[in-house]
Amino acid sequence: MSSTALDRRTFLAASAAAVALSAAAGNAATEARADEKAAPAAGSTPADGSYITQGSSMHGPIDVLTVIADGAIAEVRVLNHKESRVIGEHAVTVMPQRIVESQCLDVDTVTGSTITSSAIVRAVEEAVVNAGGDPAVFSGYVAPEPSIEVVEKTVDVAIAGAGPAGLMAAWMAAEQGKSVLICERMGYTGGCTPITGCGIYTQETNIQNAWGTDQIPGSHATYEKRLQNYTDRLLQPDCPYYNPDMPFVKNILNSSREAVNRMVEIGVGFCPIGDTMVPVLSPGDFQIGGKYSMQIIDNFVRHEYGVEIITDTPVTNLTVEDGKVCGFTAKSVDGTTYQVKADAVILASGGYIMNNDLYEEYQADDMKFPRTGPFWADGSGMLMARDDADAAWCCMDMGVTSHYHAGVSLAETSYLHYCVPGVVVNGNGDRFVDETISYIVALRKFKEEPTTDFYWIFDEPASYGLQPGGNKFRIDYSFLHDTGDIIRGENYQNLAEKAGLPNLVAALDTVNDCALNGAEDPCGNASLAAMNLNGPMFACKIIPTPYIAQGGLLVDLDGRVQREDGSVIEGLYAAGDVTGALENRDGANYMIGLTQAFGYGMIVGKTVAADLA
Repeated sequence: MSSTALDRRTFLAASAAAVALSAAAGNAATEARADEKAAPAAGSTPADGSYITQGSSMHGPIDVLTVIADGAIAEVRVLNHKESRVIGEHAVTVMPQRIVESQCLDVDTVTGSTITSSAIVRAVEEAVVNAGGDPAVFSGYVAPEPSIEVVEKTVDVAIAGAGPAGLMAAWMAAEQGKSVLICERMGYTGGCTPITGCGIYTQETNIQNAWGTDQIPGSHATYEKRLQNYTDRLLQPDCPYYNPDMPFVKNILNSSREAVNRMVEIGVGFCPIGDTMVPVLSPGDFQIGGKYSMQIIDNFVRHEYGVEIITDTPVTNLTVEDGKVCGFTAKSVDGTTYQVKADAVILASGGYIMNNDLYEEYQADDMKFPRTGPFWADGSGMLMARDDADAAWCCMDMGVTSHYHAGVSLAETSYLHYCVPGVVVNGNGDRFVDETISYIVALRKFKEEPTTDFYWIFDEPASYGLQPGGNKFRIDYSFLHDTGDIIRGENYQNLAEKAGLPNLVAALDTVNDCALNGAEDPCGNASLAAMNLNGPMFACKIIPTPYIAQGGLLVDLDGRVQREDGSVIEGLYAAGDVTGALENRDGANYMIGLTQAFGYGMIVGKTVAADLA
């Protein structure tokens, strides 16, 4: 391209924001929709200018600025979107770059963000049409030839997965002088943290002590009280794994406390959310705290200890010699094969909830509900360990951890019932569950219902909780209006009619009777609040969604992977979801995934360093 064209591109890129803001005033920006224009001639080149178009994605519309210069796509920029943090935003960053660099609209989508990627492509395609061009001009993308290079590496410790467990294990091992390499299948580090609530259910950390333990409710204030809480509420004596000594729970609580203290020392921020004063990765639940925190840890282990992290490179198999695991093979998305030799291998590769075969085999009762786990939770680490190293699995019969998510079945909508006061009804409009019980236990109630449709019902005052300033978690649920997941009625009778819930009127009359007159709630909710039934009422579609399958690799208390007979597999360790919910090993219900991931990541890193000393 000529220097004139490059200058023009630079100018347009610099003025893009101004173009977007002044579009309505009649400048170069064009907002005409494709269906308002005549179809362009085949092979026609788009006219130069700046065009604002809109794509439809997971969370609603995406506004995209496309700049055409000298008939080429000079710039693509996403102006507005409501996509999920990190995963959706990754596509928002990467796709415009791919389109401009390749000058093609049929480029590969971003792994894990197909819907967002496609929405951006469609918006740019519409911009080309609006410019009088033929989108076919920008086709014919040819992917680079895959690499055939084989790279050999030798380290003390090789880790599969750069989520919280993998990064924490790398930190601890490298701190003791071990050379560490991590292969991560995604294009970024952090694992599930960017799409989680970011809470770490520990106690007596330095950050909590600074907040003041007098602000923390009894069951969360001290180590002893937290253990008692597990004994009273979560330890299940009828569980086949019941152990009143709770060695795994104790390990998790102690090590997660140290993990939080360590993270505070290197600049990871925490904030209290809600009334429990639990440390939450700042700036808070589903507010991209996981992304920020993982970047801090990532940078710290790379620069402080020389840990090498290779992204977009899933581990494919373990290397086993004479019963000892001594490395692994990983293959990058560009085709490069890494043959890694190591004295110890740590699997931190995630669980299996998105592996359809394994899920159907072990969790058949929950197949009626959509899963919301990350797509990379495919059980690959578990399968490699079993098939390559004769590792055993455990607690596969402990079921799943499930939430009920609003509308689009995404993890970040799982706090709706904490933010917006209301009640749950089934597809007939009947209440059937105490809304205050644990969402984990609630799944059993959902499974018993004759319908697969469920709704969260609330009145207009409660609806202010949809706004980030209207709830204590600072979460923005307003996009649910845009996606059509919220039905609005002028009053509760009108809502019942519009939502097709024949028994809703009677159900809400009962709610108000209990709340106003002290009647006992048939569902056992002692905290019902009266609703303004004669004002606007809302029904938000909710979906019971399993997100963790509670089973995984059999490990000892120090994270060494074991065979069926309990013998340790030399050189193989594991932490995080690949081990399932370790508190299940004591017969305790699910804790919080990040608590275990950070806690056992620390334990395993220390164990490996000690074993290799």
